[in-house]
Amino acid sequence: MRICITRSERHSYSETFIRDQIAGISKLADVYTIHSGRLPERKEDGSLLAPWFFWLLHKIIRGVSGKRNNHFGNYGVKKYFSENKIEVVLANYGLSAAHLMPICRDLNIPLLVIFHGHDATDKRLLKEYAVQYKALFAYASSTIVVSQDMRKKIVELGADPARVQVVPCGVDVFKFSPSTTLKEKRYLAVGRFVNKKGPLFTIKAFHEVWKKHPDARLIMVGGYKGLYEACAALTNSLLMDYAVEFPGILKQEEIRLLMGNTCAFVQHSVTAANGDMEGTPVSILEAAASGLPIVSTLHGGIQDAVIHGTTGFLVKEGDVIEMAAYMIKLLEEPELAISMGQKGRSHMEAHYDQVKQIRKLYELAVEGIKNNIQN
Repeated sequence: MRICITRSERHSYSETFIRDQIAGISKLADVYTIHSGRLPERKEDGSLLAPWFFWLLHKIIRGVSGKRNNHFGNYGVKKYFSENKIEVVLANYGLSAAHLMPICRDLNIPLLVIFHGHDATDKRLLKEYAVQYKALFAYASSTIVVSQDMRKKIVELGADPARVQVVPCGVDVFKFSPSTTLKEKRYLAVGRFVNKKGPLFTIKAFHEVWKKHPDARLIMVGGYKGLYEACAALTNSLLMDYAVEFPGILKQEEIRLLMGNTCAFVQHSVTAANGDMEGTPVSILEAAASGLPIVSTLHGGIQDAVIHGTTGFLVKEGDVIEMAAYMIKLLEEPELAISMGQKGRSHMEAHYDQVKQIRKLYELAVEGIKNNIQN
């Protein structure tokens, strides 16, 4: 099988799940990748899909008109698909799939689309792509989502329920080793400092913990962008500078080490003002695979990944007091934290194993080719 996997960026630190997806499917099929932009502009090596003057004309026309013109981009993608005899396309993100759909239709190539989060929830984008999404749903051989909550939203947008598949990103459970030893009084949060991940709520909840346990610590891993300055300012105003650490972006191995000596993973995900929501946060899956109990919110795919009262605790969005209460409970009852963490690890092995999830994507691609031949 010759499959082309697309993504909007080549190297995004927050999209390790797509790199894992490409590596996993590469073990099962001949994989080609293109990237950069909603309609991908570049090959894996960074070279342009279309001649450079086509690319330049596209930029000039868009700069003058303010509107997207896919004529030149379509030429490059079509040429790439044809030259490499692509049999099926797996598009990460609904926006990219919407732009790729006319190309796949013209070439009679089956298309699978994976919605990950903002592409299924951002109000402005949903309005902008309303017509294109309906055409996409009609053509795509499979519309894939990462949570049950997102499945409901995609069906509401017009997708055929029979063709919507739930396939979470998954986690490589062999990369994470749960520890049964008692941990330090430390909480860990990993993710971009953006509204939907609710970092300010997490800090406010930790402040309630810190007032009762001044020796507790919070580590927030993520790039120094977005809401970082606001988070640092809030921490300072609450006089917790020494209790909250912002180490920036860390390598996966460094994060694994932190997870090995942390009492709980915390993330107060919320629905942003523009409607943007989480899919299924990979950092939560990795923490659970590491044997950490999770304290988070009743939000998106987190509700599937965390079993309330069994593998962690989930609170209503914005309820920092209840979140703090559960954080304190895990700190004061370390044996409960260990027990929940063990159950969380088992939940990941049974339902979120990365190899199994990637195999599902591969099988959907094979099915798409088969159905395309029969039709």
